[in-house]
This record gives sequence, structure tokens and C-alpha cells, in this order.
Amino acid sequence: MTVMDIEKRVGLSLAVGRYLRSADRFNEASREFTGACKSLRRRLGSDQRFVVQVDFRHYLVTSDRDGNFDVEPIQSL
Repeated sequence: MTVMDIEKRVGLSLAVGRYLRSADRFNEASREFTGACKSLRRRLGSDQRFVVQVDFRHYLVTSDRDGNFDVEPIQSL
């Protein structure tokens, strides 16, 4: 085995490790996002439109009768 082979294998191992850690964080974030969407959908109801302030920013929240919703940032009031 040459030094170049060892460097390549170490680099590959580091890259695979980074990928696996990122995949774990991505999957956890995806589960959290899905849960947050379900919670918001349950609380919203249908055909709503209102402004909410979160962390000093304002958002327009809209929902339709099919359970779809949108949250978009807006300029402060």
C-alpha cells in the first residue's frame, strides 16, 4: 500500500462519515418538520388568513379547506 492509497482511503472514510452524520441530521430535521406541519394543520382549521409575529418577524398565514397552508414572511406592520 502506498502513501497515496492510504490518503485516499482516509479521505474516503472521512467523506463517508460526513455523509452519514449529515443523513442522520437531515432525517431528524425531516421528522421534526413533518410533525410541525401536522400540528399546524390540526390547529389551523380551514379558510383562514391572518398575520402572526414570531421571533420579531411577521408572517402571513393562509389555509384552505383542503388542509393546505402557506406561511410567508412579510414586512413588519
